[in-house]
Amino acid sequence: MGNSNGKNRTHPVADHEPDYAYKDYGYDYEYDQRNDYDSGWHPDKTYGEAYFHEHNNDSPLTKRRSCTDVLCLILFLVFLGGWGAVAFLGIQGGDISKVIYPTDSQGNICGKGEMTDRQALLMFDLTQCLNPAVLVTGCLTTHVCVNKCPDENYSPLGEAKLGTNQQKIKERMKPFCKPVSDEQFKQDVETLVQKEICPPWYLKSSEVLGRCFPVSMKAEDNDSNEEVVVKKLDTGGDHDITKGEIEGSLYRLGAFLNIRQFGERIFMDLKETYWMIGLALIGACILSFVWIVLMRFLASFMVWVSILTVFLGIGGLLGYSGYRLYFVWLSTDPETHKNIFQLNWTPEIVDDFLKQRDTWMAFTIILGIIFLVIVLLFLFLRQRIMIAIALIEQGSKAVGQMFSSLFFPIIPFLLQLVVVGWFLVVALYLASWGEQEYRVAFKNDRDCSQFEGCSQTVNGSDSVPYQSNDTCTPEEFKPCIDSCPEAMCQFVKYTKNKDYSWMQFVNVFGLYWGVFFFSAFGEIVLAGVFSQWYWTFNKKTDLPDCSLGTAMWNATVFHLGTIAFGSLLIAIIRMIRTMLEYVERKCKRFNNDLTKCLIWCCKCCLWCLEKFMRFINRNAYIMCAVKSTNFCKSAKEAFNLLMRNLVRVVVLDSVVDFLLFLGKLVIVLLTGVASYMTFSGQIPEIKDDIPSLNYFFTPIVFIVIGSYFIASAFFGVYNMAVDTLFLCFLEDLERNDGSVEKPYYMSKSLKKILGKMEKSVNESRHRSP
Repeated sequence: MGNSNGKNRTHPVADHEPDYAYKDYGYDYEYDQRNDYDSGWHPDKTYGEAYFHEHNNDSPLTKRRSCTDVLCLILFLVFLGGWGAVAFLGIQGGDISKVIYPTDSQGNICGKGEMTDRQALLMFDLTQCLNPAVLVTGCLTTHVCVNKCPDENYSPLGEAKLGTNQQKIKERMKPFCKPVSDEQFKQDVETLVQKEICPPWYLKSSEVLGRCFPVSMKAEDNDSNEEVVVKKLDTGGDHDITKGEIEGSLYRLGAFLNIRQFGERIFMDLKETYWMIGLALIGACILSFVWIVLMRFLASFMVWVSILTVFLGIGGLLGYSGYRLYFVWLSTDPETHKNIFQLNWTPEIVDDFLKQRDTWMAFTIILGIIFLVIVLLFLFLRQRIMIAIALIEQGSKAVGQMFSSLFFPIIPFLLQLVVVGWFLVVALYLASWGEQEYRVAFKNDRDCSQFEGCSQTVNGSDSVPYQSNDTCTPEEFKPCIDSCPEAMCQFVKYTKNKDYSWMQFVNVFGLYWGVFFFSAFGEIVLAGVFSQWYWTFNKKTDLPDCSLGTAMWNATVFHLGTIAFGSLLIAIIRMIRTMLEYVERKCKRFNNDLTKCLIWCCKCCLWCLEKFMRFINRNAYIMCAVKSTNFCKSAKEAFNLLMRNLVRVVVLDSVVDFLLFLGKLVIVLLTGVASYMTFSGQIPEIKDDIPSLNYFFTPIVFIVIGSYFIASAFFGVYNMAVDTLFLCFLEDLERNDGSVEKPYYMSKSLKKILGKMEKSVNESRHRSP
């Protein structure tokens, strides 16, 4: 409570205060509703002019609106034009199929042009991928586009050496050969293999990302890794092909393609369970909707259920981690005593990670700390939690009477998906805007420098032999291949266009600005809906029929400039953070501790700045929705109003956000537990219907992440409702005094909340020394 002498008030009060300043409104103590608490404020700091100068009881809702921040809207439209120009240039110069589809050794795109009916890529000799140079030059074997991946193990060369009919061999191997004329294909099998028109052997394969990979040959023991898959006689080489070599080749090739067998297994699991994941996410939508509807009638009960569920959930996870730690600690298996840096990066790394003692010790410690923090929060913030629950109940009433607001977040979400989709398309076109790059490679480290045609002209006159990894073109390098068959001019990648960097910069910035723009659009529309509810005196009879439509019209017609202004500020900060992360990746090679420290400090400051600006923007949008003022004025008025009521903000804002966050966690926990029970085979009735998976946690992870975003969308409406009502509530306290002439717009329940807040602060002050 502020002192009655006025020395510690956060907003000015006239010397001739009317008698109603100390009226009793039904509480068991007296207080001045216009005085703020003792929150460290000093007399010289006024935080703007309070609303006590208002002599009428009209709501602050602006009846006649005007366009705000028009210059920012023009700037946004100009940027969209520039972004469109970048997209046009990228589409003109790029070919998205270069990124989506694989490319053969001659630079032909599988599934496009002459290769329309050949959509998969087959590599003739996967053992060539064992060469460490694969990370630079690619796999040094012939790549050819094929109609489908092989469905059998077969060696045309071996069959030819055994005297099998040549025509029968050609019929079986033709689908996996280069597309050549019938005249060329009349040559014998040995010649076709020698000229690398056809593969000497191939294995049963499955298609992954458009490439044919042999089916997994992982052995149960190391000795069987030496088992021969293709004999030396059948390869045309100097050694047998073993299971170990094939498996190693797959791993090497996986590094070049940024996928390994782990990624392949994840991909296959998603392919098997995508429809189940979709059903689970639909279930999460239904659960979130039901939860929100129940909060309309049982807000207090549902919040306490959320608290209890999270408490029991964290406690249960802590107990399970302690249980696993106990048995791992007693285990004599040497694998359990390894640390994470001793693990091998294999497809079984997750299983190995969960066998370690340190893993479960870390889980137990982390969960124990979280559990302790939650217990302490509930013990010391129980009074504030009760107040926050009361405010959430008011938010539930507003959401209940403005029920259409629950479905509105679908609109900005879909618009954000459009922005992300546009960004991805432009990024792919820009990435494919470049020339094909070929590099020289020599099989088996063959030296071809003495052969005619295996040299290149440098500086217009000097003739220098080709070296491995030199750039080349197929036409100029053909004489070298004719004289030295071990030489190859191998397609490696598409070089980036010289304008690639700044164009991708524009594209990334457009992604940030567009996503934040539609997020802000959603906030300002919801703020308009709930502010209309608050500033309607008789909420049962006087509410307009289509508040959501009115709020959308006001935001679209009058306040797009303000939305563009606020989202631009966040986009700039996020872009700086992105550039800083890029610099950090570049500086890692120098391993400079001072640089790392400076970068981390900058990242921390930028993160805090973004959080602060999001808070300012949110409240500025509320003020703009209410009063139709520009961004700067709205932000200033909202900030001053909050600072004049700082303790109320501290009492409620963070606690309400925390309680709603617990509600989201409950949705995630329920869907996570249900998916775990399903995919781990804990439900006998449907166990046989669940497909066999490499990692049963794959769909669970995607379901949990998706459920969190879905729950966030539904609870975001409640968050916006509470924030809007709270800001309107603070202004209502300053504008009105509860008298007959100037009654409050707040409901009786909100008046009780105010009483509890004042009482809580008084009790805290009396307990303090």
